[in-house]
Order: sequence, then C-alpha cells, then structure tokens
Amino acid sequence: MSLVFRWSGLWLLALPMIPSFGKTLTLPLADAPVSLDWNGLSTMIEAPIILNLNEGLFDYDPLNRTLVPAIAESVTKSPDLKEYTFKIRKDAKWSDGRPILAGDFADAWIKLLSPQSVSIYIYYLFDIENAKEFNSKELLDPARVGISVIDDHTLKIQLKHAHSNWERNTAFWPLFPIRKDQIEKFGSNWWRAGVMISSGPFVLHSYEAGKSVVLKRNPHYAKIATDIDRVEFKIGSPPEEIVKKFKSGAFDLIWGVPTDLLHKEFAETEIGNSEILRVHLLALNSTKFPMNDPEFRKGFLQAISPEDLLPGHSKQLIPQKTFIPPPMNGSTGSARLPFDIKQARAHIKKSGVLIGPKLKIRILTILIEPFYSIARNLQNQLLQNLGLEVELAAHQSKDYTAYMNLGDYAATLITWTAKVLSSQDFLLPYSREATYNRMNYSNSLFDQRIFEGLQAKESRDAGLKFLEAQRLLGVEDAVATPLFREQASTLISPSIKFIYFNHMGIPILKKATH
Repeated sequence: MSLVFRWSGLWLLALPMIPSFGKTLTLPLADAPVSLDWNGLSTMIEAPIILNLNEGLFDYDPLNRTLVPAIAESVTKSPDLKEYTFKIRKDAKWSDGRPILAGDFADAWIKLLSPQSVSIYIYYLFDIENAKEFNSKELLDPARVGISVIDDHTLKIQLKHAHSNWERNTAFWPLFPIRKDQIEKFGSNWWRAGVMISSGPFVLHSYEAGKSVVLKRNPHYAKIATDIDRVEFKIGSPPEEIVKKFKSGAFDLIWGVPTDLLHKEFAETEIGNSEILRVHLLALNSTKFPMNDPEFRKGFLQAISPEDLLPGHSKQLIPQKTFIPPPMNGSTGSARLPFDIKQARAHIKKSGVLIGPKLKIRILTILIEPFYSIARNLQNQLLQNLGLEVELAAHQSKDYTAYMNLGDYAATLITWTAKVLSSQDFLLPYSREATYNRMNYSNSLFDQRIFEGLQAKESRDAGLKFLEAQRLLGVEDAVATPLFREQASTLISPSIKFIYFNHMGIPILKKATH
C-alpha cells in the first residue's frame, strides 16, 4: 500500500507504507530543522535526524567509539597511504530497494566540492587530489578530482599527501551518499518527506513544520536490529517542558537539557553522564575593529576568567585550557592567556584603543542556558575589569547560526563538536583550508603545525605539534580562547534498551528496543 499526497503544487508518491508493529519512540528536538540536506545545509540541530536516516562508508560504534565499516565492506590502502580503495557491500540498499553504488558516493562528494556548494564542511574533502582546486574554480573538470568509480561496488580516491586513517572522514554526514537521479527529478525538494530516499536504518515519513518529524523503519536496511517501528521527534519544547513530559511518559528519552535542571528534578534518579567531544570557546573577529589590533585582543582575553563565567555550580561544563578536549592527542597543556587584569590593561593601553562610551563590543551568543548566563557573566567581567561596555546579541539556534556565518560581530561564543574523531578536527575550522573561517584568521605557521602533527609518526610528537598550533591561536595571535568542555546528561525510560550516544552526544537508534 502507498500514499499519494500533494505538496507545493506537486503530486508525489510516498514510499511504501511499512507494516506497523506498534512500537514508537518519542523524543524531543531542540529546534525545527533548517534543512535535511545532509550534503549541503545541515547543522547539529538536524544531526539526530540525519544520523538515524543515513550512513557513510564507515561509522563510529557509539558504544566504544571505534571506527567500523558501515556501507563499506572494506578499505585497502596503498603502501604510501595516498590511495584508498573502498569496497561497498553488495547487500547495502537504499530505502527504495535500489543497491547503493560507488557512484552515489562520487556524486555526493563532487556535489559537495562544487563551487556552488553552500556547505561549511567542504574542507573535509580537501585532502583529495585536485579537490580544493575544483572547489575554487582553478580546475573546471570534475573528472580530474581524485575520485574514481572503478565499478558499481569499488570506489578509489587519490590523496595529495599520506594519510593513515582518512576513511574516518566518511563517517561524517556531508560525505554520505546521495541519489543524483532524485536531485535531478525533484531539485531542492529531494530531501522532503515522501521524496527523500535514505541509506540508513530509518526513512523520513513526515515533517510537520515546527511540530514534529516522524521516521519509519527502512525495510531494505540489511543490518536492522531495532524493533522500533516509528520514531517521532517533537520540536521546540523548552527544557522545563521537556523534563515535565519525560516525567509524564510523553518522551522516552531526553538529552541536551541543562544538566543542573536534570539533577534538580531527578535527585533520586540515576542520570547517565558522558563526555561529549565538544569545546566552547570565545572567538574574535581579527579583521573587525578593535579586534584587528593584536594588543587589544590580548588585553581583551586576559581580562576574562573562564572559571568565573560558570553560573552557580554547573555540572554540565568543565573549564578547559586547550581547544582539543581530553582524551585526544594535543589536549595536555595550555593554549590560553592567563587571567591577569594588570597585564590586560597594559595591552589595551599599548593598543592605543580608547575605552569609553563610544566603544561598544558586540558579542554573538546563543539564547539557551547555561550559555546565555555565561555571556552575561562575560559582559559583567569586561565591564568590571576593563570598563568596556559589551552588547550581547543573543539568538535562538537557527538565527544564531545565520548571524555567525555573516561574521558581523567583534566576538562570538562558539561551540565546536568533533565531527570526526581526530585532534585536527578541532583546529581545521580556523585554518586557511576552512570553508568558513569565522575569525578571518590566517597564519601559514598554524596550518603548517597542523600538517606536521598529521604527519608525525610518534603520538607524542603529534601532540606537541597540535599544542604549538593551539598556542598560536590562543596565545601568540590571541584570536580565540578555550573556555569549557561539556558533559552530557541523559535520561532513558527503563523500557527502552540499547540506545547509545555517539561522540557528538547524538542518540543512535538502530539497535534500540522497546
């Protein structure tokens, strides 16, 4: 049985209805999705949906965070570590039953690299021969990019330099396969409910704007282990309401709610805690007055005491001195300027920038707790320590992301979550390789230290190079400072088993049982 419905003036044929076994999982979603186009515009808001709809060549086992084959059967690497050959499982199928082919990955990666691409994650492919040149229009022929389809189930890539574990990039959603035929047929509507064809354990069933997103089990997913037939994401409830709904049984699990609120409401309940590979930092726009003066930047950052920014006794955030969180390589040491009001004022004086009523610093932040309280505390510190007036621009998730991409603020409170389990994932967003470098930062030595860390044969040497890169960012050039790393608290109904949270703090549902 199938459904036919009308959307945007078009009659569309929905995917075949999956027989219902009556088991539904209901969970909150912080905000309405901007787009479910995983190859283009997508953010952490959409991640819980996208990561349960689709897979890449490789994936991270959320239980132990080890890299495992997903759509790939295997990968073979050349002795010089510049050529990777992926074999694709022959039982891997799209949700419409068509086999997933090597060309579906090639199509996705060329689309991502297109000069017309709007993704901020293009640089995850820049290790590939001629990828950056194609994206920048220095090279116009996509056939010259080092991505080759050998046959339906064999994909080969040629890298510019040796890389010992490049396959981990394929676990990140922009590198998931796409269906070029669907995009050609439906254009920008290819990811809509009733049209989208997915490669993972679930398929998009419906999306009611601002209210809910519903997934159904993908009957063609070969590795299905869940007995959950239906997943419903309820959109936009505030944290207090999410907690209330979990208490009443309306939600089967909750995560991403302020930890302090959970501990207050569930004092006698065992709350699950796990480290998210996430760092919160303050980034300065190095081309915008007065942050274009390095002495002013140093004074600004040295007037901030991160430990005193935390509201009350926060259990969610832990002060952090490096841009790379533990236990990852490069997380030992310090990459931030020490809090010192006397030195801060000396740097400001040396910059020649006059602090007074005419100078106002605008800081962009997200309007959720505890982060808004952190921004308020930052505002108060700068006024007290430097006499500097700070104006806060606080926005909800979607608007915050849009404003952040405009780069119109002197400083931004940023959260960076590891998309790939690697130390350089926390550094590359600030390199010249990054598609959107929100600090407008450019230092060839910074880029060189990252590359040297990647090429280092010993773990200790790699860690030292990564720390040197971080010190350039946070101390010598003073364009950013790390503030906190994050611990996530989760609550899951006792009747739900085998839900795991990955390194981004996203619930992975493909093994869940009710």
